[in-house]
Amino acid sequence: MLITAMLCVPVSAFSSTSTATTLGKTYPIAERDFLVVIQERLQAKQDSGELADRQRAMREKALHTIENPTPVAGIARAVTAETRFYDPSVVAKDAIHDADGKVVVAAGTRVNPLEYLGLSKVLLFIDARDEQQVAYADHYYQTSQKPVKVILVGGSYMALMRQWKRPVYFDQGGFLTQRFAIRAVPTLVYQDKPTDTVLQIESVVLASDKAAVKP
Repeated sequence: MLITAMLCVPVSAFSSTSTATTLGKTYPIAERDFLVVIQERLQAKQDSGELADRQRAMREKALHTIENPTPVAGIARAVTAETRFYDPSVVAKDAIHDADGKVVVAAGTRVNPLEYLGLSKVLLFIDARDEQQVAYADHYYQTSQKPVKVILVGGSYMALMRQWKRPVYFDQGGFLTQRFAIRAVPTLVYQDKPTDTVLQIESVVLASDKAAVKP
């Protein structure tokens, strides 16, 4: 049969075309190992001192960022004295249970933290880039009848800690100023009386600005 005959054709019939191909001269791959090249370049930068300079620059940049956090945006110097009140109450979205599974706060309940734990310190927000605000904060800290926590919205809290030799804080990302809707400093946040269920927020006009304030 035709099909059988085709299948019986010996493979040697095609061998002439396969052996006719002539290969050129071969050479070894001359490309260098990539890791070796990198190591040599790094070694050259280290020997020249460039690597040490870059490491020093990165370290100084990191230290500068720590020493000088990004100032909180949208905060000006207070030119108008005002007092307002802040209710820290929150509404429980879900029921809160104790260790035994008993509901202690039902969902939808309005809870005021000041009813359970008062604010024992005065929060004083200032911009440390303003020397007059720094002087005011230092004087207020020294004369206040309550403990004071100074919180910066700008400037170096590390430098101020070294100067005052006491803790200074920074409102990183504007978390607290946004919560209290603070738009100007100096500003005091405090609980006037232990029984108060609201916080008092007071913007302070410094002496040099009082003349510019319209009655």
